[in-house]
Amino acid sequence: MEDVGILIEKWREIYKAEVKSKKKLREEVKLTPENYFNIVRPFFTKISPEDREYVRTFRMILYGMLKYSPSLRTLILRGAGYNLACRLVETGEIKSIDDLPKVFLNQKIGLLDIIEESFSRMKVNIYECISCYQAPPIGRTLCDFEAGLIQGVMEDLVGKNITREIYCWGLGNSFCGFEVIFE
Repeated sequence: MEDVGILIEKWREIYKAEVKSKKKLREEVKLTPENYFNIVRPFFTKISPEDREYVRTFRMILYGMLKYSPSLRTLILRGAGYNLACRLVETGEIKSIDDLPKVFLNQKIGLLDIIEESFSRMKVNIYECISCYQAPPIGRTLCDFEAGLIQGVMEDLVGKNITREIYCWGLGNSFCGFEVIFE
């Protein structure tokens, strides 16, 4: 199996190339069950052959919420991620920011990569994200759960922050990119 560190370096090169080019990568389309549910995440499928079913079930819930109420979906998923983060810190599964990539990997959420960190801000990428990997560009971000999880962990470990998703498959990128700004 491919080493996670090597894989993240490959993904980081894709990230750098896309950010540098600043051009629209794919045209927007309508999100449908056919282009959202049936995906294969290469790394996670290697370590867990049932990953496709796991992702499909998760995305069926996300899709239903998006169809029903996009704004309510955002609130619920961000809150769920935030609450999970608080629980993970409380139980000691996350003791430092360095534990976050391991938790994302073990929970099959995605491959988390801390791109940049300072006292006032962080940049975090997720590759093979459960919420959006290979999703078509629909003109909006899709990773509210992951944003809530990142925000909650950072708040518990560092302090109040604003976490926002800047890059996403839903915007036409090939990765998810979050900016965390500490207040």
